Amino acid sequence: MSGTRKRYTPEYREQSARLVIETGRPIAHVAKEIGVGEQVLGKWVAQAKARTQGDDGRTLDADERAELDRLRNENAELRLDRDFLKKSRSLLRLGAAPVDAYRLIEAEKANFSIVRMARLLEVSRSGFYKWRAVLSAGPSHTQRRRQELDEKVKWFHQASDGVYGAPRILADLRGGGVSVSRKTVAASMRRQDLAGISPRRFTPVTTVADPEAHRPKDLVDRRFDQGELDRVWTSDITYLRTGQGWLYLCAVRDGCSRRVIGWAIDENMHTDLVESALSMAVTMRGELPEQVIFHADRGTQYTSGQLARFARRHNVAQSVGRTGVCWDNAQAESFWATLKVEFYNRFLWPTKQHARVAVGDWIERVYNRRRRHSSLEMISPVEFERRFTQTAEAA
Repeated sequence: MSGTRKRYTPEYREQSARLVIETGRPIAHVAKEIGVGEQVLGKWVAQAKARTQGDDGRTLDADERAELDRLRNENAELRLDRDFLKKSRSLLRLGAAPVDAYRLIEAEKANFSIVRMARLLEVSRSGFYKWRAVLSAGPSHTQRRRQELDEKVKWFHQASDGVYGAPRILADLRGGGVSVSRKTVAASMRRQDLAGISPRRFTPVTTVADPEAHRPKDLVDRRFDQGELDRVWTSDITYLRTGQGWLYLCAVRDGCSRRVIGWAIDENMHTDLVESALSMAVTMRGELPEQVIFHADRGTQYTSGQLARFARRHNVAQSVGRTGVCWDNAQAESFWATLKVEFYNRFLWPTKQHARVAVGDWIERVYNRRRRHSSLEMISPVEFERRFTQTAEAA
């Protein structure tokens, strides 16, 4: 049984012929793509070419042929423009910077001419060539130094658990032999979206004194740092929230070096808590050549007879600030702002044991040995004590 003959519209035959005539592609290739026989397409091409002759059957002259070629070339150029604009549409729509256009030109230079792409993207060819020359040459000396500094600044920021700002990172850099200004470090942090954490001013809860308690005098008068180690120790108690309830932390610091030399954590806030922290400080410091002043607020834990007896046995002179005057124990209380803001309040503590271990580790490993103190010329308390002792022995 004979098949039904396929019929093509005149428009389809004309368009198919133009695919061969205007692109110069072989008839066999085009015929295969559009699904017609080579002989059929060849006939359509011949008919289309015949239509380029004049009404009297003459062949087009040189000028007419040149005009036809010009139109064909123009069409080909327009198609290339269209194809490139499709690829660059999102870039043009967003109003990208010249450097983004240069990157696209570099990526597409094998498919389109640089002249065409520069024209369509409205950038200069000279700008593109300068950009490529800089890219080939690599970063400048200034750029390399900036990149190296950024890497070091980021490392020190991460090493501080994201706590350090420009002043302490500057001290770390200078400690490593890097000569740089604070403004340069701050600019590097801004470039990398890095920021330090600054302890807020503490807002202490004033202590209510026990009228029946032991009443030591204020032997310090806010002169916590008297220029010598183990002259004044300051102490205070704070609350630590955990998933299992509250813990209480008592710390003892040296007024000169700011080092935490004793601490204790318990579930109850009583005199035993303070005695444990003070006992640790006495053990750590050993035999003292002179009587040390132990300064705190007027809380009942610090004014109890139990603590007074312990202090006398260990040659410790008790001192307390005035009732309701938080600044009389400001140095001890400022430590809590550092502990809470830079460490404790940044995490959740599901168990009391977890909190106990972590706080002790932070005090000894981070606060005493690593954290730089602005009041100690940007060195740690342990390093300050080492230098202080070395200087005293050499004198």
